[in-house]
Amino acid sequence: ILCADNRKEMEEWMAALRSVQNREHMESTQYSMDHFSGMHNWYACSHARPTYCNVCREALSGVMSHGLSCEVCKFKVHKRCAVRATNNCKWTTLASVGTDIIEDEEGVSMPHQWLEGNLPVSAKCSVCEKTCGSVLRLHDWKCLWCKAMVHSSCKEQLSIKCPLGQCKVSVIPPTALNSIDSDGFWKASCPPSCTSPLLVCVNSKSGDNQGVKFLRRFKQLLNPAQVFDLMNGGPHLGLRLFQRFDTFRILVCGGDGSVGWVLSEIDTLSLHTQCQLGVLPLGTGNDLARVLGWGAACDDDAQLPQILEKLERASTKMLDRWSIMVYETKFPRQHSSSTITDDYSDTEILTYEDSVAAHLSKILTSDQHSVVISSAKPPVWSLSLLRLLPPPPTIAEEQEEEEEGVLHPPRPTPPTPACSPRCSSAPPAAIFKPREQLMLRANSLKKAIRQIIEHTERGETGYRAHGESCVFRDCYTEKCVMNNYFGIGLDAKISLDFNNKRDEHPEKCRSRTKNMMWYGVLGTKELLHRTYKNLEQRVLLECDSRPIPLPSLQGIAVLNIPSYAGGTNFWGGTKEDDTFSAPSFDDKILEVVAVFGSMQMAVSRVINLQHHRIAQCRQVKITILGDECVPVQVDGEAWLQPPGFIRIVHKNRTQTLTRDRAFESTLKSWEDKQRCEFRAPPPLSPPQPVTPPPPLSPPHPEVLSDEQLAHIMERWGTLEVGAWLERLCLQEYKEIFIRHDVQGAELLLLERRDLKDLGVTKVGHMKRILQGIRELTRSSTDV
Repeated sequence: ILCADNRKEMEEWMAALRSVQNREHMESTQYSMDHFSGMHNWYACSHARPTYCNVCREALSGVMSHGLSCEVCKFKVHKRCAVRATNNCKWTTLASVGTDIIEDEEGVSMPHQWLEGNLPVSAKCSVCEKTCGSVLRLHDWKCLWCKAMVHSSCKEQLSIKCPLGQCKVSVIPPTALNSIDSDGFWKASCPPSCTSPLLVCVNSKSGDNQGVKFLRRFKQLLNPAQVFDLMNGGPHLGLRLFQRFDTFRILVCGGDGSVGWVLSEIDTLSLHTQCQLGVLPLGTGNDLARVLGWGAACDDDAQLPQILEKLERASTKMLDRWSIMVYETKFPRQHSSSTITDDYSDTEILTYEDSVAAHLSKILTSDQHSVVISSAKPPVWSLSLLRLLPPPPTIAEEQEEEEEGVLHPPRPTPPTPACSPRCSSAPPAAIFKPREQLMLRANSLKKAIRQIIEHTERGETGYRAHGESCVFRDCYTEKCVMNNYFGIGLDAKISLDFNNKRDEHPEKCRSRTKNMMWYGVLGTKELLHRTYKNLEQRVLLECDSRPIPLPSLQGIAVLNIPSYAGGTNFWGGTKEDDTFSAPSFDDKILEVVAVFGSMQMAVSRVINLQHHRIAQCRQVKITILGDECVPVQVDGEAWLQPPGFIRIVHKNRTQTLTRDRAFESTLKSWEDKQRCEFRAPPPLSPPQPVTPPPPLSPPHPEVLSDEQLAHIMERWGTLEVGAWLERLCLQEYKEIFIRHDVQGAELLLLERRDLKDLGVTKVGHMKRILQGIRELTRSSTDV
């Protein structure tokens, strides 16, 4: 019920609701136009320093939420000035660049896109390297792409072409988006500078709801046209934009569910050979991100430039993906799971009978010739059908019927088998109404019978060789695709309870920590109730078509990756042994383990248990017996599965971007060593027993030995301390030490906490500085 003080306010409410409803049902082409429109996206914000409106150039007054800021270009305005702001947000397409485009012999290039004023305190001019910006007014400029900051007087001296900044390898320049397809989607051409463009898909509601913050930051670093919110349009638009590239990369910012969503859309567009997928963990479990080396969580959007740099150096590895095929039917519940009895054969017969009923229903109710014939082909029920039907008419009888143009009354036939409720929804009386429809179906049935006889004569003996009938395979439908793991029983029950809790009380599940706590509470509850303590009596397991006797258990887990339920190595190891090979997500092999209880799942987080291993196989089949549904979960998404069959078969493989931390560390050490060798000072002369120089003219520290430096270091100024840092190959801290006026006397007294205050956060750099201070102190004592 909507309530308002007056009619005008009520009409505004209704208009807002209509706009929201229209946006939910918006066509993809309309969303495409809005995504590339170049309009500002405002949000209310506060500022810790004086800030000025880019429209009226006056200060933004107030303490909290004073003014609006564009989430992409940081354009600042008063709330009253927002309607007068021009749509000059960060460029997205060639049309948005306008007449500023640069054309030369090398092709089309992009100029700088300048935004005036509101520069950070530490801003320095890229031309003269002097401090720029002002806290008193709008002053000086900043490029939205390469982040260069210049004085107004130095602006003309900077190169007119924009280098696109440190993320230029991943950026699609606006000049590459220059045309629209006939179906309304933008086309992107690959420029020479963009060898491996990056598509960013962010789930703004994943995990701690940090997606909005990351969405803004990615739009500031890259082209906003290559950053998409999965909660507003899904991944289809972005993949359509990139499908013309020979190769491109995808960064999915979210949980495992978001990754599965993007991969399913890649299946639809058949882009597996073109794209390579990386994951930025923003969800709760983030099991795939852990396995690929991107960590368990990412909460700091300030690290995104470094993450993009690491993504450029990532290696490629294939990820197996598996289809979850289901066929629903009913079986009598098995009371003993230690042996496979003849009851299992009876259940197969019941399944085949249900399949026969389903195909007969299609024959009797369908008006399409092709549907009738396709339903009549399978050989498994052809023999049974021939037993029920009278002998087929002869060719002479058919010719006689065609000449007369009428259909003779059919011979009396035995009643057809009853169709199960799920196969037939219409009442039998509604099947035979008009005489014309009866004639069409009868003629189609006659042609189908001829097909059956020919097919049966050719392949009746081949049915047993296949093991499972064609009809039985045709009845399977793909429920979903598994990337990480599959579970049935206890773990699926916990996941289902959590999903229900999150749907009922979403405000209680908006934090990654709270979500993990809820999983713990629900697991403890199942520890007491033991809802599926006799699961082995309700399911049958086959691995590579071999029946597996099950012990007493509460669940079964099928693993594709060595990370389960938030980082647990549930297989219990990563190495090969005498019985099983080493687990991997690119070997087309699944690991099957037993779940004995909640306590075992909790202990597996700290201890590698192996007694619950069942098998390694390439195909899994699970039969659910009885009349009750059993909870099933795939990659954390759970549902209640009715009795029937579940088959897990290999679907395809996709390319993933993996991070090798050991390689990154080795490469970083090599780069530091090369930098030190390149900037190393000339060799030092051996120490000479000379008297210290007078204080007014101290020698330059680069030509003195360590003992001489230690003897005079108390007289050092900030320049001498900076030169000493260069000798340690730590010249990046030179400006910090000079700015804090660290001289020789203060250098001797520096401790670890002092270095942290100065901004030295890397452990290796901190130890190097402290060791250098100790050596100088020791040398001074010896002298």
